[in-house]
This record gives sequence, structure tokens and C-alpha cells, in this order.
Amino acid sequence: MVQAITNHIHMCIYKITKGSYEEFVEYARERLAPFMRDHPGFVSYSLTDVGDGRFVSVSTWEDRAQAEAAKASYAELIRSSDLADSVALEEDLIGEMTTLAAFVRDAV
Repeated sequence: MVQAITNHIHMCIYKITKGSYEEFVEYARERLAPFMRDHPGFVSYSLTDVGDGRFVSVSTWEDRAQAEAAKASYAELIRSSDLADSVALEEDLIGEMTTLAAFVRDAV
């Protein structure tokens, strides 16, 4: 029987209005990832280029309260950043994620 792991995710879908996905990845590497690591309950953070000038930001948290707290901080950091005029938030979601299979390896 497959065991399930339950976490909570904060997922944002963005439209790039100026610049490139690579520029946002570099900003995320330098500022967002270290910022999130400092929050209680942090599990992981990833970005996905979905094409057509859009990307998805997904952070994983141990519980919903931690995801909600991080959401507010994350939004403020984006608003006050140099990239505030470079991305437009299309959707901002928090939900329970059930993982049924995973491969654990050393992360970045």
C-alpha cells in the first residue's frame, strides 16, 4: 500500500509583463528562496515556466497556517521588489497537497 504525505502549498500563477522568466528565476534564487527558508514549516520552493509568458511559483509548507503566514510575507516582498512591475499575479491559491510517490535527493 502506498503511504500518503500531506502538506500545504501556496501556488501563484504569474504573467511576465517585462523581462524574462530567467530574470525572475535569478531573483528567486537570490531573494525569495532564502526568504522562505527562514519561515517555520518551509519544505520546498519551485518555479515552473508554463509558456506563453507565464510561470507558476509553488512553495510547500507543513501546514495551512504556515502557508497562510508565508503568503502574506511573500506578497509584500514581491510588491516591494524591483520586479513589482515585471510580473502580474493571475491567481494566488493555497491548498492541501497529497503526495503519493516521491524520490528524495539532496536539493539545491
